[in-house]
Amino acid sequence: MLSRENTSWVIPVERPLVAWLAARLPAAVKPDHLTLTGFVGALLCGIAYGMSWFSLDLLWVASAGLIINWFGDSLDGTLARFRNIERPRYGFFIDNTTDLLSQLCIFLGLGASPFMRFDVACLGLAGFYMISFFNLVKSIDTNVIKIGFYGIGPTEIRLGFICYNSLLLAIGPWSVETPFGPMSPMDVIVIITITVVLITFLAMVWSEGRRLARGRGFVTLNPLGPAPCRSGARRRG
Repeated sequence: MLSRENTSWVIPVERPLVAWLAARLPAAVKPDHLTLTGFVGALLCGIAYGMSWFSLDLLWVASAGLIINWFGDSLDGTLARFRNIERPRYGFFIDNTTDLLSQLCIFLGLGASPFMRFDVACLGLAGFYMISFFNLVKSIDTNVIKIGFYGIGPTEIRLGFICYNSLLLAIGPWSVETPFGPMSPMDVIVIITITVVLITFLAMVWSEGRRLARGRGFVTLNPLGPAPCRSGARRRG
């Protein structure tokens, strides 16, 4: 079984809130329904961002999509554990593939919006995928899935986008001229973030590679058997 290590800043508030909500969901609501709800929220957010050329008011829809995405993504595993209906291998597969699709929807929507350049949005998506893939690969060795790095996890990122949406609704979109063309504040933030992510990624790969080279806690893979990463779940069953 894979264990979870959640280091996000909001977890002391988020964990009891999610447990409280899961205990009060109708019996007809299943974990798969919540997983689908989370993806629909991400899709709604991406579409609203992409169509915000027509009206800034669509940023309210984008923020609502982020909240819906949080609701479904955070409660599916909690509900499965609360009702004791976990399916670890299935949950691990569905959760992670849905997360990757959700990130794709949001960042492509941002890239199609007037608030972020498309090339910068693709860089942001690449940063998300690098950390996600590294986390999954490392879990084969450590049997631990990390949720959040340096206190910043999916919920903090959603809150950051919602705060930025509120700022845009108050002051409207704006950009500054740079040697690389016009850039919005979000472009600058994403470029700085992806630079930090890349440096951190390379440092983690170097550190993990040296640890494994010294033979500290490795897993022998059996090509005829199931992959170790399928033996547990990150959030749900």
